[in-house]
Amino acid sequence: MFEIKWRRTVAATALVLSLTAGAGLALPAQAVAVPAATSVPALRVAGYNVDGVTYTKWNANRATLGNPISSKSCDAVSCSQRFQRGSIIWTQRTGAQMVLSYAIGARYSANGWTKGPLGFPLSDEFRLDVRGGAVQKFQNGSVYWSSATGAHAAMGAIKGYFAANTYERGFLGYPRSEEVAVTNGVRQDFEGGKAYWSSSSGRVFVTTGGYIQTYYENKGGAQSSLGLPTSNKTAWQGGYYQRFQGGVITWGPTTGARSIDAGHFTTLAGSFGKYGWPTRDTWKDTTGTHTQFQTGIITTGAPPVTPPPVTAPLIPAPLVTEPSADAPGTSVYPFTSVEATATSVVLYGDSQLDGDSWSEQGARALGFTDQASHLAFGGMGYSTSSPWAGGTGWTALQQGLVPFPGGTPGLVLVSLGGNDATTWKSDAQVIADSSALWAKLKLMYPQSRIVINGVMSRSDSSHVQRRHIDDVLAANAAKDGVTFISVAGLASTADAQYLDNVHLAQAGHDAVAALYIPKLAAALGQ
Repeated sequence: MFEIKWRRTVAATALVLSLTAGAGLALPAQAVAVPAATSVPALRVAGYNVDGVTYTKWNANRATLGNPISSKSCDAVSCSQRFQRGSIIWTQRTGAQMVLSYAIGARYSANGWTKGPLGFPLSDEFRLDVRGGAVQKFQNGSVYWSSATGAHAAMGAIKGYFAANTYERGFLGYPRSEEVAVTNGVRQDFEGGKAYWSSSSGRVFVTTGGYIQTYYENKGGAQSSLGLPTSNKTAWQGGYYQRFQGGVITWGPTTGARSIDAGHFTTLAGSFGKYGWPTRDTWKDTTGTHTQFQTGIITTGAPPVTPPPVTAPLIPAPLVTEPSADAPGTSVYPFTSVEATATSVVLYGDSQLDGDSWSEQGARALGFTDQASHLAFGGMGYSTSSPWAGGTGWTALQQGLVPFPGGTPGLVLVSLGGNDATTWKSDAQVIADSSALWAKLKLMYPQSRIVINGVMSRSDSSHVQRRHIDDVLAANAAKDGVTFISVAGLASTADAQYLDNVHLAQAGHDAVAALYIPKLAAALGQ
């Protein structure tokens, strides 16, 4: 039963102003001014009043929002009211806008709602032409959604670069992550590359899929001596180069990817015909700094020296099958220069490691506070390939494409299998690839605790295959003698909030973490 009452807002406002002035009082500087109107209806629905500009917005979007589930709440700046499928938020500057209770609204909530960095909404959510995505604009950024990437915010200088390159229509595509802090800057992952913002220069550059990006990440990325990119990848001499704070990475068609001294690259750029492509990374010793090329050597800081033997490229080009890292005469793995310690956790997995994930929270709660080795690749499974990893979870590890740290981490946590469920990989394939991956990790970190997480899932019918893969992995881990934690149905037990059908919102990660921490503690005997 609807009850409509008409309120004369202008008259009411005038009366308040008159009484206030007559009493010698001033209105608060940030008081919310009632939007001008001659008359606005107030409708009572499901026990709640809907009035003013909120009514106008709701009345035009009743089917989308549903009935009210709370009264309107106002402070000195804004008013908001919740409905069955979203909220209406109003400020005098931004007007009345809807935030729906789906992936974009969940991301906005995870980022702090109106008190977070995004500020107040400037628009409703609207659809985009590229692969059926969606976006909503806010005062300090926008939240983009696609079925392949989930919902992620783009803000600040990285959003400016994203805009300059035609948003999701450009080579970057949709954002795949939130911004994450790196040494001296910020990184955000997109479908078409990874954008880096430098706190010293204020500029944004990207690395894009290929040998240079893979080589850079194998070296440790922004945490390595190379630092942040200072240019984008540039085609040159039939190959490519990209500048970084600590040097230049080149890729030649027969020599592969190499990192060389920036000054040596300047010399090479003026005399490429004399030197050709570098055949190994720049090295330093007591006699100077040296770079070996196809037909010469550049040495600075000392007289030229006899170069050491030329080694095979780290990433050959064209890519060929490399010998197994376990074969006689080869090292166990091409570790990065990062040295993990007893307080380090190495996280290897898929996009379930996005944000401050339940895995990270669990490790941190048990004392593994060094989480720099966060190796998450969207779309990857034990048997499912990810373009950002350069292969499946197993083959990327087998070929040395993943930047695992050296040293002895206190804990290695693996979270894979969800994408194998999504792509319906056979049980036999998942069993074979998971066994190979686990065995390899044991060789790489013989003194570390290795724990395998199952596949995060709900208890409903849409997650039946995810729960099945969790069972398959549990049985295989028991056979292989590997520590395993089943998380089948844990999201339902935690009543966890999702961004979409498979990705947890930050609040969902937090809820699951509370149940996961004791499971991890038990697995570690704590």
